[in-house]
Amino acid sequence: MSAQTKLQLAQESETPENRSIVPLIPPDPNVGVALTNVQGDVYPTFPKKYEAFNFFTITNADAFRKDLGNFQPSITTSADTINILQQIQQVRLVNIKNNTKDLAQVPNQFNIAFSQAALTLLNIGDIGDPNFKNGMLSDANAMGDLASASSTSTNYVPRWDQGWLDPKNPIHGVIAVASQDPDSLAQGQALVTSSFSSSIKVSFVLNGKVRDDPMKGHEYFGFLDGVSQPSMNGLVKPHQGQLTCDPGVIIHGLAGDPNQSDRPSWALGGSILAFRQLQQDVDGFNQFCQSQPFTLSGDQPGEGAARRGAKMFGRWASGCPLDLSPANDNTSIAENPEQNNNFNYSSGEDLTRCPVTGHIRKMAPRVSRMIPPSHLAGHLIVRTSIPYGPEVPEFGGPPGPQDRGLLFTSYQSTLIMGFTFIQETWANNVQFPFGKDLDGPTGNQQLIPETQGDLTTGPGYDPIIGANSESVLNTLNGRTRFVRGEDPNNLNDSITIGQDWILARGGEYFWVPSLNAVSMIASNQPMPGNGSS
Repeated sequence: MSAQTKLQLAQESETPENRSIVPLIPPDPNVGVALTNVQGDVYPTFPKKYEAFNFFTITNADAFRKDLGNFQPSITTSADTINILQQIQQVRLVNIKNNTKDLAQVPNQFNIAFSQAALTLLNIGDIGDPNFKNGMLSDANAMGDLASASSTSTNYVPRWDQGWLDPKNPIHGVIAVASQDPDSLAQGQALVTSSFSSSIKVSFVLNGKVRDDPMKGHEYFGFLDGVSQPSMNGLVKPHQGQLTCDPGVIIHGLAGDPNQSDRPSWALGGSILAFRQLQQDVDGFNQFCQSQPFTLSGDQPGEGAARRGAKMFGRWASGCPLDLSPANDNTSIAENPEQNNNFNYSSGEDLTRCPVTGHIRKMAPRVSRMIPPSHLAGHLIVRTSIPYGPEVPEFGGPPGPQDRGLLFTSYQSTLIMGFTFIQETWANNVQFPFGKDLDGPTGNQQLIPETQGDLTTGPGYDPIIGANSESVLNTLNGRTRFVRGEDPNNLNDSITIGQDWILARGGEYFWVPSLNAVSMIASNQPMPGNGSS
């Protein structure tokens, strides 16, 4: 992309043009919520290079309310984040014009969220989400999280780190600190410590860091992350082809919130955060791709392995979608935000371009004979994940096995329509999408059976995050998954994946309150659930 084109895009977008979520300035006044009342990572998401997640237990509820009130001015709102993005963009425009590399001075950004255990402790009513109320631990089995050694057929305990399971120190909440450099992060962490010194115990901290160039924005398997984000009507200026939804799909109480009529009034402007600590087996993933290359005539060494990875993700490592460039990577498409989401699989309904099990296609089927756009829009989520752990050896990291992966974060107004649904009903479901014949280049081949319940047929699992939830009690290398349809010339050819490349180490659901709700908590105002007196 030329400097002139970059400048034009930057001027048109008013905020960094390579973002998936570009705020609409000004927002539609009919959206129904003030941007000073929404936390900034929910919308439009924090610009960040470093992030610390402080998982805490409230030790003194009264003292916590007081500390929360004093901390509230430090919480970053949507309006604050938009101002930060505009400052970044002003510096970027000057850099492009003058061919300089100055950095914008970005302040620390803070968000806070609470688990159901905290709502119970603080006498806060039901926010209207059963999955949130029961907690992620209750969903771990259905999500396919591997069982610990102590589990039995009647007593399932996920193979999570102990900090997530400690009954003596229940996780009441998380304070996220997003920064641009390590020194700023340390200052932000010091502010959190001093602000809540008399009221919380930080059980553990998980630190994330955006990878350095040339892998900036990529997760540790090497693929560009966060390319596809929903454009919320009235709040986001959509790129070409960007999936759209009503703002209530993400933010409580707004149009599109499926529980809008049942939300208590104080829930307006909030959201639900699904947090997952996901360890990645990078060596295992790379070895599989190398052992199962999808080669084409004229390939250079390594291209077959890269193509196998692309088929499993649905995008090339650059972020270029297979639907637009099925044979080879195209970085010019990947780098253009007006192209890298401008597809809908309609040209590849016969699977000659993107397999139906490709990760991004499983997570968002886009145009499909089985999933109407209006249905898909209700299942969209905002993701703000960040890698954790040391860099891979190829880019200067230490050799040997390492604890590295992704701190997965998603925002949605309801879990049963958002993260939980996507993981259990789409990623883990071998028969999704259901009951249609797919026309391959060699004729009509039925890939997906009409009857349901047979876990050995169908297109298979999401090869990246899909889990064989029927075998959670098996050992890590004792359960298998399959995918079918990656070879357009033989749609029923099945590939067996004999290991999990992603291991859930823990997680929880958190309510992200509006700023008005934070004030109510701090001042101990009544916050009954809907229908409560």
